Amino acid sequence: MFRGFILFFIFISLLNGSLLEEKIENIIGLNKYKVHQKLINHLFKNKDKFILNDKINYLRVLKKLRENGLLNLKLDKPSSITLEFKGLNKNKKAFKILNDTMKSIGYRYFFTKLFEINKNQELIWIIEFKAEYMTDPVVLLKELWYKNCKIIEVRNDTNNHWYYEIDFKDSILKEAIKIQKNEKVKFQKPLQEYFIVVNDAKELQLISRKLNRWYPYLVFFDKDLNVLESIKKEKYYKSIKLRLPQSTRYIKITDVYNLINIKRGLTIIVR
Repeated sequence: MFRGFILFFIFISLLNGSLLEEKIENIIGLNKYKVHQKLINHLFKNKDKFILNDKINYLRVLKKLRENGLLNLKLDKPSSITLEFKGLNKNKKAFKILNDTMKSIGYRYFFTKLFEINKNQELIWIIEFKAEYMTDPVVLLKELWYKNCKIIEVRNDTNNHWYYEIDFKDSILKEAIKIQKNEKVKFQKPLQEYFIVVNDAKELQLISRKLNRWYPYLVFFDKDLNVLESIKKEKYYKSIKLRLPQSTRYIKITDVYNLINIKRGLTIIVR
């Protein structure tokens, strides 16, 4: 029985080793893998640090590759870069998180080559932009990890094309400001629309500061970012009180025309 256990352990170790080698090759390419195979074997000899329950810890793998000069992100000249994202679960939420993440790591100008929800309700989003450096996958994955996203696969395909498959089932919107029931929050001048998260709230009161000319525009979402209702007002308000649609979790608050109309901020009360 003990001998059988040892054989099983060896089999699992070999299987994990083969899986890890395959994924590293998919990231750095076959030629570089062959050239640096001895170094890679040494760096990843403790395979259990990089694999948990037969799943690759891509963030840890990519950090190790980058630290040891095996992840070259500098391009010979400014080139076209393609990032392909496949989002599993919560496709609307997945898109917002990905779009916000790209902006947060410094990419605000890119061209969308493809955006679709496939028959399995998975998000496929392919973007393209020109740069001298490849997007650092370690920085990207850190941001997604921070938002509780699960990385399923990372590949470096040909012609500066990277592929990311991500599960958003348990993801969270970190930038959403949580407001408790019966809490009063004073928001200062907005750099972008206010985005708040509430829980079991029934009513929302908003008070515009003196000298604002606020034309309310609010969008109410459920926990998966499906739109429940939107409200636009064509005249300016000093304050407004609204009943929240059932299942409201997130609320976007802005101005119909321009954020400068609420440059002195708003006060928000949730009940």
